[in-house]
Amino acid sequence: MKKRIRYYPISHGHVVAAWHLLYLSNIYKGINVKDAINIVLSSGKLGGTVPASQGLKLCIDYGFLRFHGKELHVTEKSESSIIPKCETEELNTPVLRAILLHILSSHNFEWLIYYNTDSEIFRASLLENDRYWESLLSNAKLFDFEDQDVNIWWDRVLSKYEEYKEGVKKAIGDVGEKLTYQSELQRIAKDGYNPPKTFVKWASRISDRFGFDILSIRGDYFYESYQKLDSIQIEVKSTDSNNLESFRFFISKPEWIKAEENMDSYYFFCWTGVNIDNETAQYGPIVIPAKELLSQVPSDNSENCQWSECRCIINLNRFELI
Repeated sequence: MKKRIRYYPISHGHVVAAWHLLYLSNIYKGINVKDAINIVLSSGKLGGTVPASQGLKLCIDYGFLRFHGKELHVTEKSESSIIPKCETEELNTPVLRAILLHILSSHNFEWLIYYNTDSEIFRASLLENDRYWESLLSNAKLFDFEDQDVNIWWDRVLSKYEEYKEGVKKAIGDVGEKLTYQSELQRIAKDGYNPPKTFVKWASRISDRFGFDILSIRGDYFYESYQKLDSIQIEVKSTDSNNLESFRFFISKPEWIKAEENMDSYYFFCWTGVNIDNETAQYGPIVIPAKELLSQVPSDNSENCQWSECRCIINLNRFELI
Protein backbone atom coordinates (compact mmCIF):
# COMPACT_ATOMS: atom_id res chain seq x y z
CA MET A 1 0.00 0.00 0.00
CA LYS A 2 1.27 3.47 -0.84
CA LYS A 3 2.47 5.71 1.94
CA ARG A 4 -0.33 7.63 3.58
CA ILE A 5 -0.47 11.42 3.58
CA ARG A 6 -0.81 13.14 6.91
CA TYR A 7 -3.84 15.36 6.48
CA TYR A 8 -3.72 19.08 7.08
CA PRO A 9 -6.54 21.62 6.57
CA ILE A 10 -6.94 22.63 2.93
CA SER A 11 -8.68 25.83 1.87
CA HIS A 12 -10.19 26.85 -1.44
CA GLY A 13 -7.24 29.20 -1.89
CA HIS A 14 -4.81 26.28 -1.62
CA VAL A 15 -6.62 24.52 -4.43
CA VAL A 16 -6.68 27.69 -6.58
CA ALA A 17 -2.90 27.99 -6.18
CA ALA A 18 -2.42 24.27 -6.82
CA TRP A 19 -4.31 24.43 -10.11
CA HIS A 20 -2.39 27.50 -11.30
CA LEU A 21 0.89 25.66 -10.64
CA LEU A 22 -0.43 22.60 -12.44
CA TYR A 23 -1.46 24.70 -15.41
CA LEU A 24 1.94 26.43 -15.61
CA SER A 25 3.82 23.15 -15.28
CA ASN A 26 1.81 21.69 -18.11
CA ILE A 27 2.22 24.70 -20.43
CA TYR A 28 5.90 25.32 -19.65
CA LYS A 29 7.45 21.88 -19.39
CA GLY A 30 10.17 21.77 -16.74
CA ILE A 31 9.39 25.24 -15.38
CA ASN A 32 11.68 26.36 -12.56
CA VAL A 33 10.03 26.02 -9.14
CA LYS A 34 10.81 29.60 -8.06
CA ASP A 35 9.57 31.00 -11.38
CA ALA A 36 6.28 29.12 -11.05
CA ILE A 37 5.81 30.33 -7.47
CA ASN A 38 6.54 33.95 -8.44
CA ILE A 39 4.07 33.84 -11.35
CA VAL A 40 1.34 32.56 -9.05
CA LEU A 41 2.13 35.15 -6.37
CA SER A 42 1.98 38.01 -8.87
CA SER A 43 -1.21 36.76 -10.56
CA GLY A 44 -3.51 38.95 -8.49
CA LYS A 45 -5.84 36.03 -7.74
CA LEU A 46 -7.70 36.02 -4.44
CA GLY A 47 -7.02 39.70 -3.99
CA GLY A 48 -3.27 39.20 -4.38
CA THR A 49 -2.93 36.81 -1.45
CA VAL A 50 -2.51 33.50 -3.25
CA PRO A 51 -1.05 30.82 -0.93
CA ALA A 52 1.42 29.60 -3.57
CA SER A 53 3.67 27.62 -1.21
CA GLN A 54 0.70 25.79 0.28
CA GLY A 55 -0.57 25.09 -3.23
CA LEU A 56 2.80 23.60 -4.16
CA LYS A 57 2.81 21.45 -1.04
CA LEU A 58 -0.66 20.18 -1.91
CA CYS A 59 0.48 19.30 -5.46
CA ILE A 60 3.54 17.40 -4.26
CA ASP A 61 1.87 15.62 -1.34
CA TYR A 62 -1.05 14.36 -3.43
CA GLY A 63 1.03 13.46 -6.45
CA PHE A 64 -0.20 16.12 -8.88
CA LEU A 65 3.34 17.45 -9.50
CA ARG A 66 6.83 16.09 -8.96
CA PHE A 67 10.23 17.68 -8.58
CA HIS A 68 13.03 16.97 -11.00
CA GLY A 69 15.90 18.94 -9.55
CA LYS A 70 14.61 22.54 -9.52
CA GLU A 71 12.01 21.84 -12.19
CA LEU A 72 8.32 21.04 -11.86
CA HIS A 73 6.72 18.29 -13.91
CA VAL A 74 3.13 17.11 -14.04
CA THR A 75 2.46 13.50 -13.09
CA GLU A 76 0.54 10.88 -15.03
CA LYS A 77 -2.30 11.28 -12.56
CA SER A 78 -2.64 14.97 -13.43
CA GLU A 79 -2.27 14.39 -17.16
CA SER A 80 -5.02 11.79 -17.22
CA SER A 81 -7.63 13.03 -14.78
CA ILE A 82 -7.14 16.75 -14.02
CA ILE A 83 -5.46 18.78 -16.76
CA PRO A 84 -7.87 17.75 -19.57
CA LYS A 85 -10.75 19.28 -17.63
CA CYS A 86 -9.63 22.89 -18.11
CA GLU A 87 -7.76 24.87 -20.78
CA THR A 88 -7.18 28.09 -18.82
CA GLU A 89 -5.36 29.08 -15.65
CA GLU A 90 -8.68 29.88 -13.96
CA LEU A 91 -9.87 27.06 -11.75
CA ASN A 92 -13.18 25.66 -13.01
CA THR A 93 -15.69 23.35 -11.34
CA PRO A 94 -14.64 20.07 -13.06
CA VAL A 95 -10.99 20.58 -12.03
CA LEU A 96 -11.95 21.50 -8.47
CA ARG A 97 -14.07 18.36 -8.23
CA ALA A 98 -11.27 16.20 -9.64
CA ILE A 99 -8.76 17.56 -7.13
CA LEU A 100 -11.15 17.12 -4.21
CA LEU A 101 -11.86 13.56 -5.31
CA HIS A 102 -8.16 12.70 -5.15
CA ILE A 103 -7.80 14.30 -1.73
CA LEU A 104 -10.85 12.54 -0.36
CA SER A 105 -9.55 9.23 -1.66
CA SER A 106 -6.41 9.56 0.46
CA HIS A 107 -7.93 9.93 3.91
CA ASN A 108 -10.41 8.51 6.36
CA PHE A 109 -12.69 11.52 6.83
CA GLU A 110 -15.12 10.88 9.67
CA TRP A 111 -17.52 13.55 8.40
CA LEU A 112 -18.44 11.26 5.48
CA ILE A 113 -20.72 9.47 7.91
CA TYR A 114 -22.97 12.56 7.74
CA TYR A 115 -23.37 12.30 3.96
CA ASN A 116 -26.99 13.08 3.12
CA THR A 117 -28.69 13.99 -0.15
CA ASP A 118 -30.67 16.55 1.81
CA SER A 119 -28.17 19.37 1.27
CA GLU A 120 -29.36 21.42 4.26
CA ILE A 121 -28.85 18.54 6.68
CA PHE A 122 -25.48 17.68 5.14
CA ARG A 123 -24.28 21.29 5.23
CA ALA A 124 -25.35 21.73 8.84
CA SER A 125 -23.47 18.58 9.87
CA LEU A 126 -20.34 19.75 8.06
CA LEU A 127 -20.49 23.22 9.55
CA GLU A 128 -20.42 21.58 12.98
CA ASN A 129 -17.65 19.10 12.14
CA ASP A 130 -15.46 20.42 9.31
CA ARG A 131 -15.96 23.97 8.03
CA TYR A 132 -13.05 23.67 5.60
CA TRP A 133 -14.78 20.91 3.70
CA GLU A 134 -18.14 22.64 3.80
CA SER A 135 -16.49 25.55 1.99
CA LEU A 136 -14.63 23.33 -0.49
CA LEU A 137 -17.73 21.33 -1.38
CA SER A 138 -19.79 24.49 -1.66
CA ASN A 139 -17.30 26.06 -4.08
CA ALA A 140 -17.37 22.85 -6.12
CA LYS A 141 -21.20 22.97 -6.17
CA LEU A 142 -21.34 19.50 -4.70
CA PHE A 143 -24.42 20.10 -2.59
CA ASP A 144 -26.61 20.34 -5.71
CA PHE A 145 -28.04 16.83 -5.57
CA GLU A 146 -30.47 17.54 -8.39
CA ASP A 147 -27.45 17.49 -10.71
CA GLN A 148 -26.76 13.94 -11.88
CA ASP A 149 -23.03 14.67 -12.20
CA VAL A 150 -22.96 15.56 -8.51
CA ASN A 151 -24.57 12.25 -7.55
CA ILE A 152 -22.09 10.36 -9.74
CA TRP A 153 -19.23 12.23 -8.06
CA TRP A 154 -20.46 11.29 -4.59
CA ASP A 155 -20.91 7.66 -5.65
CA ARG A 156 -17.26 7.64 -6.67
CA VAL A 157 -16.19 9.26 -3.40
CA LEU A 158 -18.09 6.78 -1.26
CA SER A 159 -16.79 3.82 -3.31
CA LYS A 160 -13.21 5.06 -3.04
CA TYR A 161 -13.75 5.66 0.67
CA GLU A 162 -14.74 2.03 1.16
CA GLU A 163 -11.76 0.89 -0.93
CA TYR A 164 -9.49 3.13 1.14
CA LYS A 165 -10.87 1.79 4.42
CA GLU A 166 -10.37 -1.78 3.24
CA GLY A 167 -6.84 -0.93 2.12
CA VAL A 168 -5.96 0.59 5.50
CA LYS A 169 -7.54 -2.35 7.31
CA LYS A 170 -5.47 -4.81 5.27
CA ALA A 171 -2.30 -2.77 5.76
CA ILE A 172 -2.82 -2.73 9.55
CA GLY A 173 -3.39 -6.48 9.48
CA ASP A 174 -0.25 -7.02 7.40
CA VAL A 175 1.83 -5.04 9.90
CA GLY A 176 0.40 -7.07 12.79
CA GLU A 177 1.23 -10.33 11.04
CA LYS A 178 4.77 -9.19 10.24
CA LEU A 179 5.34 -8.10 13.84
CA THR A 180 3.99 -11.43 15.09
CA TYR A 181 6.21 -13.41 12.74
CA GLN A 182 9.29 -11.44 13.80
CA SER A 183 8.33 -11.73 17.47
CA GLU A 184 7.94 -15.50 17.20
CA LEU A 185 11.27 -15.88 15.41
CA GLN A 186 12.95 -13.96 18.22
CA ARG A 187 11.15 -15.93 20.94
CA ILE A 188 12.00 -19.31 19.43
CA ALA A 189 15.62 -18.32 18.75
CA LYS A 190 15.95 -17.13 22.36
CA ASP A 191 14.69 -20.55 23.50
CA GLY A 192 17.57 -22.12 21.57
CA TYR A 193 15.73 -23.46 18.54
CA ASN A 194 17.77 -22.64 15.44
CA PRO A 195 17.28 -21.79 12.73
CA PRO A 196 13.96 -20.36 14.02
CA LYS A 197 12.37 -20.35 10.53
CA THR A 198 12.33 -24.13 10.77
CA PHE A 199 9.83 -23.82 13.62
CA VAL A 200 7.89 -20.66 12.73
CA LYS A 201 5.81 -20.46 9.52
CA TRP A 202 3.92 -17.46 8.18
CA ALA A 203 0.92 -19.57 7.20
CA SER A 204 -1.30 -16.84 5.76
CA ARG A 205 1.42 -15.99 3.24
CA ILE A 206 1.21 -19.53 1.94
CA SER A 207 -2.59 -19.80 1.91
CA ASP A 208 -5.60 -18.15 3.54
CA ARG A 209 -7.26 -21.53 4.09
CA PHE A 210 -5.43 -22.56 7.25
CA GLY A 211 -7.70 -20.69 9.68
CA PHE A 212 -4.75 -18.99 11.37
CA ASP A 213 -1.88 -16.66 10.39
CA ILE A 214 1.25 -18.02 12.07
CA LEU A 215 2.26 -21.59 12.94
CA SER A 216 4.79 -21.78 15.74
CA ILE A 217 5.83 -24.02 18.65
CA ARG A 218 5.22 -23.76 22.37
CA GLY A 219 8.83 -23.23 23.40
CA ASP A 220 9.40 -22.02 26.96
CA TYR A 221 6.57 -19.47 27.12
CA PHE A 222 3.66 -21.75 26.15
CA TYR A 223 5.21 -24.89 27.66
CA GLU A 224 2.80 -25.53 30.56
CA SER A 225 2.31 -29.34 30.71
CA TYR A 226 2.89 -29.92 27.01
CA GLN A 227 5.94 -30.66 24.91
CA LYS A 228 7.99 -27.62 23.96
CA LEU A 229 8.03 -28.68 20.29
CA ASP A 230 4.23 -29.00 20.13
CA SER A 231 2.64 -26.69 17.58
CA ILE A 232 0.57 -23.62 18.36
CA GLN A 233 -1.69 -21.75 15.95
CA ILE A 234 -1.71 -17.96 16.05
CA GLU A 235 -4.39 -15.69 14.64
CA VAL A 236 -3.30 -12.04 14.55
CA LYS A 237 -5.63 -9.15 15.40
CA SER A 238 -4.42 -5.57 14.95
CA THR A 239 -5.72 -2.04 15.24
CA ASP A 240 -4.40 1.50 14.98
CA SER A 241 -6.37 2.34 18.12
CA ASN A 242 -4.71 2.31 21.55
CA ASN A 243 -7.83 1.54 23.54
CA LEU A 244 -6.72 -1.50 25.54
CA GLU A 245 -9.88 -1.61 27.61
CA SER A 246 -12.15 -2.02 24.57
CA PHE A 247 -10.09 -3.86 21.97
CA ARG A 248 -12.41 -4.68 19.07
CA PHE A 249 -11.83 -7.42 16.54
CA PHE A 250 -13.74 -9.91 14.43
CA ILE A 251 -13.53 -13.69 14.44
CA SER A 252 -14.59 -15.46 11.26
CA LYS A 253 -16.33 -18.84 11.30
CA PRO A 254 -13.36 -20.64 9.66
CA GLU A 255 -11.01 -19.17 12.30
CA TRP A 256 -13.24 -20.34 15.12
CA ILE A 257 -13.69 -23.81 13.63
CA LYS A 258 -9.91 -24.13 13.58
CA ALA A 259 -9.76 -22.78 17.14
CA GLU A 260 -12.28 -25.40 18.31
CA GLU A 261 -10.15 -28.11 16.70
CA ASN A 262 -7.11 -26.84 18.61
CA MET A 263 -8.63 -25.25 21.68
CA ASP A 264 -5.56 -25.71 23.88
CA SER A 265 -3.05 -24.51 21.27
CA TYR A 266 -4.89 -21.71 19.45
CA TYR A 267 -4.05 -18.11 20.43
CA PHE A 268 -5.00 -14.63 19.36
CA PHE A 269 -2.02 -12.26 19.23
CA CYS A 270 -3.22 -8.67 19.55
CA TRP A 271 -1.41 -5.47 18.54
CA THR A 272 -2.62 -1.94 19.26
CA GLY A 273 -1.46 1.48 18.09
CA VAL A 274 -0.25 0.08 14.76
CA ASN A 275 1.66 2.57 12.62
CA ILE A 276 1.53 1.49 8.98
CA ASP A 277 4.31 3.78 7.75
CA ASN A 278 6.81 2.68 10.42
CA GLU A 279 5.52 -0.90 10.67
CA THR A 280 5.41 -0.62 14.46
CA ALA A 281 2.85 -1.00 17.23
CA GLN A 282 2.46 0.68 20.60
CA TYR A 283 1.56 -2.53 22.43
CA GLY A 284 1.84 -6.19 21.57
CA PRO A 285 1.74 -8.99 21.26
CA ILE A 286 -0.92 -9.37 23.94
CA VAL A 287 -2.00 -13.01 23.98
CA ILE A 288 -5.61 -14.19 24.29
CA PRO A 289 -5.95 -18.00 24.50
CA ALA A 290 -8.90 -19.13 22.40
CA LYS A 291 -10.28 -21.09 25.35
CA GLU A 292 -10.81 -17.76 27.15
CA LEU A 293 -13.45 -16.90 24.53
CA LEU A 294 -15.15 -20.29 24.47
CA SER A 295 -18.14 -19.19 26.54
CA GLN A 296 -18.55 -15.92 24.62
CA VAL A 297 -18.45 -16.94 20.96
CA PRO A 298 -21.95 -17.72 19.63
CA SER A 299 -23.09 -21.19 18.57
CA ASP A 300 -25.37 -22.20 15.74
CA ASN A 301 -28.86 -23.13 16.92
CA SER A 302 -30.29 -23.99 13.53
CA GLU A 303 -29.18 -25.50 10.23
CA ASN A 304 -30.99 -22.65 8.49
CA CYS A 305 -29.41 -19.83 10.46
CA GLN A 306 -25.67 -19.85 11.13
CA TRP A 307 -23.23 -17.14 12.16
CA SER A 308 -20.35 -16.28 9.83
CA GLU A 309 -18.52 -13.59 11.81
CA CYS A 310 -18.71 -12.28 15.33
CA ARG A 311 -17.39 -9.09 16.87
CA CYS A 312 -15.45 -9.26 20.12
CA ILE A 313 -14.83 -6.40 22.53
CA ILE A 314 -12.11 -7.42 24.97
CA ASN A 315 -10.29 -5.72 27.83
CA LEU A 316 -6.68 -6.52 26.93
CA ASN A 317 -5.49 -5.50 30.38
CA ARG A 318 -6.67 -8.92 31.54
CA PHE A 319 -4.12 -10.72 29.37
CA GLU A 320 -0.36 -11.10 29.24
CA LEU A 321 1.96 -9.03 27.10
CA ILE A 322 4.81 -11.14 25.72
